[in-house]
Amino acid sequence: MTRRPGYVGPLILLTIGFILLFNNLGFLPWEIWGTLWRYWPVILILFGIEILAKHTESRAIYVLSILISILLIAGTVFLAWNGYPAPDTVGKNLKGAKLNNSQLGDKNLDFANLDDADLSNSSLNGANMNFASIQNTNFNNSNLNGANMNFADIKYAKFNNAGLKGANMNFANMKYSDLSNAILDGANLNFANLEGANMAGARLDGANHNFARTSELTICPDSRNGPCW
Repeated sequence: MTRRPGYVGPLILLTIGFILLFNNLGFLPWEIWGTLWRYWPVILILFGIEILAKHTESRAIYVLSILISILLIAGTVFLAWNGYPAPDTVGKNLKGAKLNNSQLGDKNLDFANLDDADLSNSSLNGANMNFASIQNTNFNNSNLNGANMNFADIKYAKFNNAGLKGANMNFANMKYSDLSNAILDGANLNFANLEGANMAGARLDGANHNFARTSELTICPDSRNGPCW
């Protein structure tokens, strides 16, 4: 029986690479990752198709399996790009909630909708907000040390005087967020979008911001206009 080479691994790597490229070019929003994660079972389907294809004697069926896999991946990305399923259907809806002075440390708020919520003067040390929608949320004077906000949509959020030591905000969309005087020592901002963000007076000792994007509208930690690095 002919055993043909696998193809799912390379297709997934190519897909991730192209999505990241289109994110950086502005063709795809960073928020797509929050929705795309919901389709993880597609990976199991792809590997199932690959197993069948690798053991087929027919070259035509093998090629057809590859085409079906490509269409499945393209369809998944298309659905995620169009916002299906909607964010409110995949997490807690706390939009506009008044949660100032709250104790939410180590809470799981992954995929939550926290748009316009007031979380000022709160303790969120170690909280998980991965893939969450956090647009225009008020975290002023709050402690978010060690919090996880990877792939989160954090546009226009307010972190003035907030503690973000060791926080993880990789791939986060932080356009026009207010990080003035925030403490980001040891934080991870890899691939984050900081276009137009206000980082005046922010402390970034030991922070990682590999491939993080700033723009001419970004206010750098030294109060000059960006790009900051």
